[in-house]
Amino acid sequence: MVDDTRTRLVDSALRLLREGGLDAVTLRAVGDLTGLSRTAPYRHFDDKTALLAALAVRVIADLSAHVAAAILEGTNPRDRLRAFYLSYVEYATTHREEYRLVFAAEFLAGHHPELETAIDQVTTALGIQGPWDGPAPKARVMALLSTAHGLAEFAVAGQFTHKEIGYEDIVDVLVARDGEP
Repeated sequence: MVDDTRTRLVDSALRLLREGGLDAVTLRAVGDLTGLSRTAPYRHFDDKTALLAALAVRVIADLSAHVAAAILEGTNPRDRLRAFYLSYVEYATTHREEYRLVFAAEFLAGHHPELETAIDQVTTALGIQGPWDGPAPKARVMALLSTAHGLAEFAVAGQFTHKEIGYEDIVDVLVARDGEP
């Protein structure tokens, strides 16, 4: 059975994150917003980092659903690859706080099994249903995610605008066939 209170707490944390950024998300504020006592969140999460890890799992699910929907619209590997990059960066730029949360330093590999499982599920799904024909090896999936993450970080930081170029232009270069501009 799903713990409804835990889900409500994560929902409240997401709302606080969207409205006030990472600093606005405290266990007390989440309890208040949920309509529970200030100590209620401590019965479901050991600390703020555990709450944020649960929230990051939710964000990863949203991000992967957004990207998967875009990939499925592509009719060939190149279109799917372009859709992957564009949808990934679009998500990062329109959900900045959520995106930053997923890659926060608090979530070092191995410290939050629930989050690691969610990330593994996404990379496995991309390997099977990614923007290419057939399954892809882990290194290819990680290269794709690394490139998308770099694009997203630059886009969020305004680096492309500063250089008077759109991230779409960078994606076009990434998906261009040999010899194309």
